[in-house]
Amino acid sequence: MFLRILGDSLLRQKRRKIVVLAAVTLGTTAAAALADMALDVGDKVARELKAFGANLVVLPSEGSRPVQMAGEDVTRLRLPSYLGDGDIMKVKDNFWKNNILAFAPVLEARVKAPEAIVVLLGTWFERQAHLESGESFITGMKSLNPAWSVQGSWPEDLDPDQILPNLPPALVGTRLAARLGLSPGSKLEVVGEGERTTIRVTGVLTSGGDEEDALLVPLEAAWRITGLAGKVSRIPVSALTTPENAVYERLGKNPKDLPPAEFEKWSCTPFVSSIAYEIGRALPASEVRVVRRVADSEGKILQRVSSLMTLLALMAALGAALAVTSALTAAVLERRVEFGLLKALGAGNLAVVGLLMAEAGILGVAGGLAGAGAGALLSRWLSWSLFGSAVSIRPLSIPLAVAAALTITFMGCFLPARRLLRLRPFEMLRGL
Repeated sequence: MFLRILGDSLLRQKRRKIVVLAAVTLGTTAAAALADMALDVGDKVARELKAFGANLVVLPSEGSRPVQMAGEDVTRLRLPSYLGDGDIMKVKDNFWKNNILAFAPVLEARVKAPEAIVVLLGTWFERQAHLESGESFITGMKSLNPAWSVQGSWPEDLDPDQILPNLPPALVGTRLAARLGLSPGSKLEVVGEGERTTIRVTGVLTSGGDEEDALLVPLEAAWRITGLAGKVSRIPVSALTTPENAVYERLGKNPKDLPPAEFEKWSCTPFVSSIAYEIGRALPASEVRVVRRVADSEGKILQRVSSLMTLLALMAALGAALAVTSALTAAVLERRVEFGLLKALGAGNLAVVGLLMAEAGILGVAGGLAGAGAGALLSRWLSWSLFGSAVSIRPLSIPLAVAAALTITFMGCFLPARRLLRLRPFEMLRGL
């Protein structure tokens, strides 16, 4: 009998049912789209934030610690320390290799140029690198610092064997170029501990940092000029990370002191500190430092984006619940005689409210399924518009969308259900 009454009820007041279904569908669409994007937005926004540059830097352990003598810092008087060229690929060839987006070795030295002593930086600009597993990828300063601006062209060092030994290409920082009167196409003779070399300027670099006072050449050319073959001063690294909460940021400084369960959870989460720890294990003779200015900025932006998306999803759900409340309340008022008759015939409050909830549940499931499909399409369109790539649609999003739709619908049933409980049959039937 209940199912028959429920079926007849669904076929009447079609306009009200369409309003409820539309409200649930729209609310679920917005919530599902934001949820689908929220699951991928961390990685996508983090990739967009890589314009900030490296968030990790690998240094030789001997040259990274400060030196104090008689209360004075004499670190700069110490002889420089270096990493070996065999350590370069270990930065990526470790547990977090898929999270290491870009890196570039840097050899820093000072060389003589006409009328000046300049900082020479040997590095990779855009290099085809290979892991021991056979996997190949492109990395270098161009990938590591996408915000750098070059007037002219980047030096080509994809294949180091094609770099001319007597006329290597170079970038010159804007401030150094202004002092020495250099521009794209200029040539400059530099003298180091290795050999006298003439370099060819292919572009003028604007970085906003110390690189604007430096001369950047391919790493192999820097080895020949300085006589420091096979040595690297540091390796900046750009890693895809998850923002650290205060607890793990504090505990992550001493991972060996963590309880086994906490250590396993920490080491399997791509926190910047856990990635730094893993790189340090791959390079025992190094110290991996977190560039806190970059890492903290990324974390704050990601948290704000996540909070904004959560707020928008809640507002969409609340708006849909209000629309459902309005439609169901109007339906209850229109059907008050019907509900009064049911009560007069012996139906209790539970049965009458159950009828309302059953109708709302069926509409909620239908709206949830429709909203899940529409939300998937909307999230893919938004992701293409904002990030240039589509989000991954997960099967779990469908039951979550239906659950959200039912939540919205049952929230909208609260006030109409209260009105039904207060309904008195004799007042409704008096005029019949």
